[in-house]
Amino acid sequence: MKRRKFAYFLMTISFILIISGGVASFVLGLKSDKRATYKRVQVVNDEFEIFSTNTSLFEDYRDELYNVVFNELFYDTMLEQDSDVKLKLDGYEKLVNQITDNKDKLVALCDNIYFPSSDANSKCTNYKSIYEQVINYFVADIEYYNKVIDEYNEYQKNMNSDKSINKYSTNKKYIDYNKDGKMDGKEE
Repeated sequence: MKRRKFAYFLMTISFILIISGGVASFVLGLKSDKRATYKRVQVVNDEFEIFSTNTSLFEDYRDELYNVVFNELFYDTMLEQDSDVKLKLDGYEKLVNQITDNKDKLVALCDNIYFPSSDANSKCTNYKSIYEQVINYFVADIEYYNKVIDEYNEYQKNMNSDKSINKYSTNKKYIDYNKDGKMDGKEE
Protein backbone atom coordinates (compact mmCIF):
# COMPACT_ATOMS: atom_id res chain seq x y z
CA MET A 1 0.00 0.00 0.00
CA LYS A 2 2.83 2.39 0.86
CA ARG A 3 4.48 1.65 -2.42
CA ARG A 4 1.29 2.40 -4.27
CA LYS A 5 0.88 5.75 -2.49
CA PHE A 6 4.52 6.52 -3.17
CA ALA A 7 4.07 5.67 -6.87
CA TYR A 8 0.98 7.96 -7.07
CA PHE A 9 2.91 10.67 -5.29
CA LEU A 10 5.81 10.35 -7.79
CA MET A 11 3.40 10.36 -10.73
CA THR A 12 1.65 13.46 -9.37
CA ILE A 13 4.94 15.27 -8.82
CA SER A 14 6.13 14.25 -12.31
CA PHE A 15 2.85 15.44 -13.85
CA ILE A 16 3.10 18.79 -12.00
CA LEU A 17 6.72 19.24 -13.12
CA ILE A 18 5.83 18.44 -16.74
CA ILE A 19 2.89 20.86 -16.71
CA SER A 20 4.90 23.66 -15.03
CA GLY A 21 7.76 23.11 -17.49
CA GLY A 22 5.33 23.38 -20.40
CA VAL A 23 3.75 26.53 -19.00
CA ALA A 24 7.17 28.09 -18.35
CA SER A 25 8.28 27.24 -21.89
CA PHE A 26 5.06 28.71 -23.30
CA VAL A 27 5.45 31.94 -21.29
CA LEU A 28 9.11 32.30 -22.31
CA GLY A 29 8.14 31.71 -25.93
CA LEU A 30 5.47 34.41 -25.72
CA LYS A 31 7.93 36.88 -24.25
CA SER A 32 10.45 36.06 -26.98
CA ASP A 33 7.78 36.46 -29.68
CA LYS A 34 6.69 39.76 -28.17
CA ARG A 35 10.26 41.08 -28.17
CA ALA A 36 10.77 39.93 -31.78
CA THR A 37 7.48 41.53 -32.85
CA TYR A 38 8.32 44.87 -31.27
CA LYS A 39 11.79 44.74 -32.80
CA ARG A 40 10.21 44.13 -36.21
CA VAL A 41 7.79 47.01 -35.64
CA GLN A 42 10.81 49.24 -34.98
CA VAL A 43 12.50 48.04 -38.17
CA VAL A 44 9.27 48.79 -40.12
CA ASN A 45 9.21 52.28 -38.61
CA ASP A 46 12.87 52.85 -39.49
CA GLU A 47 12.48 51.60 -43.07
CA PHE A 48 9.33 53.64 -43.58
CA GLU A 49 11.19 56.72 -42.34
CA ILE A 50 13.87 56.15 -45.00
CA PHE A 51 11.14 55.53 -47.61
CA SER A 52 9.36 58.70 -46.54
CA THR A 53 12.56 60.77 -46.66
CA ASN A 54 13.33 59.53 -50.16
CA THR A 55 9.76 60.27 -51.22
CA SER A 56 10.19 63.85 -49.97
CA LEU A 57 13.44 64.09 -51.95
CA PHE A 58 11.54 62.82 -54.99
CA GLU A 59 8.90 65.53 -54.54
CA ASP A 60 11.56 68.23 -54.20
CA TYR A 61 13.44 66.93 -57.25
CA ARG A 62 10.21 66.84 -59.23
CA ASP A 63 9.36 70.42 -58.25
CA GLU A 64 12.85 71.53 -59.30
CA LEU A 65 12.54 69.59 -62.55
CA TYR A 66 9.38 71.47 -63.43
CA ASN A 67 10.58 74.88 -62.22
CA VAL A 68 14.09 74.77 -63.65
CA VAL A 69 13.95 72.34 -66.58
CA PHE A 70 10.47 71.81 -67.99
CA ASN A 71 9.46 75.46 -67.71
CA GLU A 72 12.61 76.43 -69.61
CA LEU A 73 12.12 74.17 -72.64
CA PHE A 74 12.26 76.51 -75.64
CA TYR A 75 12.85 75.36 -79.19
CA ASP A 76 15.79 77.69 -79.68
CA THR A 77 17.74 76.26 -76.70
CA MET A 78 16.50 72.66 -76.44
CA LEU A 79 19.29 71.13 -78.48
CA GLU A 80 22.01 72.84 -76.42
CA GLN A 81 20.31 71.88 -73.14
CA ASP A 82 19.56 68.30 -74.14
CA SER A 83 22.52 66.62 -72.39
CA ASP A 84 21.91 68.60 -69.16
CA VAL A 85 18.21 67.72 -69.22
CA LYS A 86 18.99 64.04 -69.79
CA LEU A 87 21.41 64.11 -66.83
CA LYS A 88 18.69 65.58 -64.63
CA LEU A 89 16.24 62.93 -65.82
CA ASP A 90 18.84 60.22 -65.07
CA GLY A 91 19.13 61.59 -61.53
CA TYR A 92 15.34 61.60 -61.29
CA GLU A 93 15.17 57.96 -62.34
CA LYS A 94 17.94 56.99 -59.90
CA LEU A 95 15.87 58.49 -57.10
CA VAL A 96 12.87 56.45 -58.27
CA ASN A 97 15.07 53.32 -58.29
CA GLN A 98 16.18 54.08 -54.74
CA ILE A 99 12.54 54.37 -53.66
CA THR A 100 11.90 51.02 -55.37
CA ASP A 101 14.69 49.49 -53.26
CA ASN A 102 13.09 50.98 -50.13
CA LYS A 103 9.73 49.56 -51.22
CA ASP A 104 11.27 46.10 -51.62
CA LYS A 105 12.51 46.22 -48.01
CA LEU A 106 9.05 47.20 -46.81
CA VAL A 107 7.49 44.36 -48.80
CA ALA A 108 9.79 41.89 -47.03
CA LEU A 109 8.89 43.35 -43.63
CA CYS A 110 5.15 43.87 -44.12
CA ASP A 111 3.97 41.14 -46.45
CA ASN A 112 1.03 39.22 -44.89
CA ILE A 113 1.83 40.35 -41.34
CA TYR A 114 -0.48 42.09 -38.91
CA PHE A 115 1.31 44.04 -36.17
CA PRO A 116 0.01 44.95 -32.72
CA SER A 117 0.91 48.55 -33.59
CA SER A 118 -1.70 50.38 -35.66
CA ASP A 119 1.04 52.81 -36.71
CA ALA A 120 3.11 50.00 -38.23
CA ASN A 121 0.03 48.52 -39.92
CA SER A 122 -0.80 51.92 -41.37
CA LYS A 123 2.74 52.30 -42.72
CA CYS A 124 2.58 48.81 -44.22
CA THR A 125 -0.58 49.82 -46.06
CA ASN A 126 0.30 53.39 -47.03
CA TYR A 127 3.67 52.75 -48.65
CA LYS A 128 1.90 50.91 -51.50
CA SER A 129 -0.16 53.94 -52.51
CA ILE A 130 2.82 56.27 -52.14
CA TYR A 131 5.01 54.00 -54.26
CA GLU A 132 2.30 53.81 -56.94
CA GLN A 133 2.13 57.61 -57.05
CA VAL A 134 5.91 57.95 -57.33
CA ILE A 135 6.14 55.56 -60.27
CA ASN A 136 3.13 57.02 -62.05
CA TYR A 137 4.29 60.62 -61.58
CA PHE A 138 7.69 59.66 -62.97
CA VAL A 139 6.17 57.94 -66.01
CA ALA A 140 3.82 60.91 -66.61
CA ASP A 141 6.75 63.34 -66.40
CA ILE A 142 8.80 61.32 -68.89
CA GLU A 143 5.80 61.12 -71.22
CA TYR A 144 5.41 64.90 -70.96
CA TYR A 145 9.08 65.49 -71.76
CA ASN A 146 9.01 63.04 -74.68
CA LYS A 147 5.88 64.76 -76.04
CA VAL A 148 7.78 68.07 -76.02
CA ILE A 149 10.63 66.32 -77.85
CA ASP A 150 8.16 65.03 -80.47
CA GLU A 151 6.82 68.53 -80.95
CA TYR A 152 10.35 69.93 -81.24
CA ASN A 153 11.36 67.29 -83.78
CA GLU A 154 8.19 67.92 -85.78
CA TYR A 155 8.88 71.66 -85.71
CA GLN A 156 12.44 71.11 -86.95
CA LYS A 157 11.17 68.81 -89.68
CA ASN A 158 8.65 71.43 -90.83
CA MET A 159 11.48 73.98 -90.92
CA ASN A 160 13.46 71.61 -93.19
CA SER A 161 16.11 71.30 -90.50
CA ASP A 162 18.09 68.17 -89.78
CA LYS A 163 18.14 68.92 -86.05
CA SER A 164 16.47 66.39 -83.77
CA ILE A 165 16.61 65.22 -80.19
CA ASN A 166 16.24 61.68 -78.93
CA LYS A 167 13.53 60.94 -76.41
CA TYR A 168 14.35 59.93 -72.87
CA SER A 169 14.12 56.17 -72.60
CA THR A 170 12.92 54.27 -69.55
CA ASN A 171 11.44 50.84 -68.97
CA LYS A 172 9.04 52.07 -66.28
CA LYS A 173 5.31 51.86 -66.98
CA TYR A 174 2.17 52.99 -65.18
CA ILE A 175 1.24 50.66 -62.32
CA ASP A 176 -1.65 49.87 -60.00
CA TYR A 177 0.61 48.65 -57.20
CA ASN A 178 -1.97 48.60 -54.42
CA LYS A 179 -4.44 46.86 -56.77
CA ASP A 180 -7.33 49.20 -56.03
CA GLY A 181 -8.42 49.52 -59.63
CA LYS A 182 -7.01 52.99 -60.23
CA MET A 183 -3.55 54.34 -60.90
CA ASP A 184 -2.74 57.04 -58.38
CA GLY A 185 -0.56 59.71 -59.93
CA LYS A 186 -1.64 59.04 -63.49
CA GLU A 187 -3.59 61.91 -64.94
CA GLU A 188 -6.36 60.69 -67.18
